[in-house]
Amino acid sequence: MSIEQILMERDGMTQQEAAKAVENARTELWERLDAGEMPDDICQELFGLEPDFLEELIY
Repeated sequence: MSIEQILMERDGMTQQEAAKAVENARTELWERLDAGEMPDDICQELFGLEPDFLEELIY
């Protein structure tokens, strides 16, 4: 299950809202990486999800 699917099912977001949330998270991830940070816990911070979902944001 993707982050987007989880947000729609768990949080009742529309597909557009979930896609925007994932897009914003991806942007934040890359900004933090560019700043020299390693935000391993970004999925927990933003979505309450396990770090396993980090790979989805990277790719």
